[in-house]
Amino acid sequence: MSDELFFLPIISEALRQAEPRGAMREAFERIRTMGQEPQYITGYQQFLRFMDSVTDAPEEVGAKLLDEMDRPASIELVLERDDAPVARCSFEQPSGTRTMGGISPGQYRLKADTGLVLWEGSLTQQEVVWAKAFPDLDLPMAADTGDSRRRPTQEIDLLDGTLHVRVYPGLETGTLEITLDSPEAKK
Repeated sequence: MSDELFFLPIISEALRQAEPRGAMREAFERIRTMGQEPQYITGYQQFLRFMDSVTDAPEEVGAKLLDEMDRPASIELVLERDDAPVARCSFEQPSGTRTMGGISPGQYRLKADTGLVLWEGSLTQQEVVWAKAFPDLDLPMAADTGDSRRRPTQEIDLLDGTLHVRVYPGLETGTLEITLDSPEAKK
């Protein structure tokens, strides 16, 4: 790509990151810094014209883009086990909790429906089977009330702490609990 459009791949790369809000901030700073170098001056002027064409206040465009990324209309997540889709869940509201059962040992990947990989990792029997995770404790019965005996074996925070993944062991398979917090709650 020409030096006149050097900013496009920088923005594109930032939008593909697991943490796009922070990546966009870094991208704008990188574009500003590079724009001071002689070979990128024309490209930086193109960037400013582009930003100016979107709004009368170019500085506000970055903030508006970041705010829009915080408020998608809906989010669909896909869970893959050993490279095959095993479950999907959607969040229509800006917050909520979804569960995915039948989690057995294997290599997992949690992706946005856009293909963006949010988390990838291996889950073992020690994380998904109660007797392996907590050998000295009885499995809570379905009639037990409250979550006092419910214990996650793994807790993962993603997207600047807006998305939380918890792994709960079960009798033979575990449960993945995914919680999406409202971006407004983080401010």
